[in-house]
Amino acid sequence: MPVMLALIGVPLIAFVVTALLTPPLITLARREGWVAKPGPRHVHREPTPVVGGLAMIAGLVVALIASLGFELLTPVLHRSPFEHLRIGLLLIGIAIIAGVSLLDDLYDLPALPRLGVHIIAALVAVGPYLWDHTLYPDALGQPTEARGIILTAFNFPFVYQIHLHNLSPWLAIAATVFWIVGMQNMVNWLDGLDGLAAGVTLIAGVVLALHTLTLEPPQMTVALLPLALSGVCAAFLLYNSHPARIFMGDVGAMTIGYTLGICALIGGAKLATVLLVLGVPLVDMAWLILTRTLRGRSAAQAGRDHLHHRFLDLGLSQRQVVACYYGLSIAFGAIGLLDFFTPLMKLIALVLLGLVVLVILIVLQPKPTTHAARL
Repeated sequence: MPVMLALIGVPLIAFVVTALLTPPLITLARREGWVAKPGPRHVHREPTPVVGGLAMIAGLVVALIASLGFELLTPVLHRSPFEHLRIGLLLIGIAIIAGVSLLDDLYDLPALPRLGVHIIAALVAVGPYLWDHTLYPDALGQPTEARGIILTAFNFPFVYQIHLHNLSPWLAIAATVFWIVGMQNMVNWLDGLDGLAAGVTLIAGVVLALHTLTLEPPQMTVALLPLALSGVCAAFLLYNSHPARIFMGDVGAMTIGYTLGICALIGGAKLATVLLVLGVPLVDMAWLILTRTLRGRSAAQAGRDHLHHRFLDLGLSQRQVVACYYGLSIAFGAIGLLDFFTPLMKLIALVLLGLVVLVILIVLQPKPTTHAARL
């Protein structure tokens, strides 16, 4: 009973705090002029507040702090010192990402300094592992625990394990930073239509939580983080679904992307599951980086070449495009969770998803235009 109370209570707290704080934040943003105005770079038609991520961050932080109180209910919910350290590192990283992203929302900071801060925040998550490369015994006596949030090993999509720590601790650090920074920017680039980034992140959080809870033994305390993230996103969708009353802005997108990336690493890497759930936006991001670079453009430069914008150009509505993304995330998330699908079948599904998205991106090449779309 105490475990179920925590599994329900933590996301509920995240939901309630976010839901209660968003309306006054809408009022404050309108009064202060913190709005995105309509224009060729945007798909919305009315000035819309852009700092909704502040409410999401508050809900996430309050839920994480509250989760510490649930440890008093039963030994099953007791976190190890390694877990407490990771929660602390996550909160520090969130503060760094939120601070620079809020400034970017208000003052439009240059891309390179922002990227530098994103890397610093990822290194904060790595924590003491930067200088202490020891792997300590876990609850089962196996040397898997690191002092920090680190990608020590991962299963090459469902087939075999690659142990980065054994190859080189610095390779593990580089892979961790690459993953966390990549997830931040993926969610930020996904935040181009009403409800798209929040909804897909909600689905990813639920799938990660279910994955964690179905492990043997179940990782009860680890599941609380993606559940809190899911609660935050569910509440924000009350105000961000089309037509959106508020946008999460970079302060929201970068922060939930940072948290989502860490959710996939804490308690053992679950990269293959995340790749299935987020396959569409991840392939879209990789394709954009490649094509923009080949054309001599900065990868961070705005352009109407995101997949979701291409679907809009075909005549689909925002709701239809978002529903398509939701459906694919749920379907491939289920493939990742169900034991019915063998590892080989899951790998084939992942490859097919990537190929289909890639073909769509090639076929739906955007026409030359002077208009830039919102990243």
